[in-house]
Amino acid sequence: MASRKETPSGKTLDSPVKQIQIEGLVVMKILKHYQQEGQGSEVVQGVLLGLVVEDRLEITNCFPFPQHNEDDADFDEGEGTKLRF
Repeated sequence: MASRKETPSGKTLDSPVKQIQIEGLVVMKILKHYQQEGQGSEVVQGVLLGLVVEDRLEITNCFPFPQHNEDDADFDEGEGTKLRF
């Protein structure tokens, strides 16, 4: 991950991220998602949201991806939810 800094000539330079800062709520949401969806699996997935400020990556929020298995015949891949009739 890198941030872009603009030089006086208008060119951009990449600078590496040297620090990562993560909000406590994000950590709690990740743990909750693992406890609810992990169920013997060691992998859960989601999205981390944040921004790069100078040389620091600030992770400010996250959203879990729901898991499904082969038995979920009603699962709609496009919607990410089960269909109910």
